[in-house]
Amino acid sequence: MTWPVVYFLCALAALCGASAPDCEDLVQPFVPEDPQTVFGKWVYVMGAGDPLPYHQAVASLKSSWIDVSPTSENNIVTLRWGDYCFNRCIFGEANATVTELAITFRKNLCDHKGYILKTCPDCLLWTDTFQNLDVKGRFIMQFTRSGSIDPKDIEVFKKQVGCLNFLENFHKYDGITELCPDDKQSTD
Repeated sequence: MTWPVVYFLCALAALCGASAPDCEDLVQPFVPEDPQTVFGKWVYVMGAGDPLPYHQAVASLKSSWIDVSPTSENNIVTLRWGDYCFNRCIFGEANATVTELAITFRKNLCDHKGYILKTCPDCLLWTDTFQNLDVKGRFIMQFTRSGSIDPKDIEVFKKQVGCLNFLENFHKYDGITELCPDDKQSTD
């Protein structure tokens, strides 16, 4: 091979490598320029848990939504959810404290600390770790406004799951199971 061809191939390889985001970029906590973009209802589309019992718990979700709303306190938001699992709707609500990049709250006797990660437009990617006494676990959950997601965004999610060492066989919302009713939904 001549030097110009070798140089061209090396340059092409460097460009190709630079265009694909690496793990460091894919798992950086994300703070939106306008926090208002996080408020409102989000529909679960896919996720994973770790260790295995928590991964199986995510798989039990047949449908899920969350609603994030501001409170009168600058660093507190309200999280509400409706999960359809085990043939019934399970609802919950918690106040979460927002400090710099992290969001902390207590749910089902577990202390959660989580982050929003950069993801597709009209998407919310949440990852958190939790502890209940001596039991530790973690989740990653992708939400969208519509409950559907573009296949190219699924590929990015797969990379993020891999970067964070979650099981690759993540759970996906089937798009058919109805969402639990939201009695507090605004009628705007």
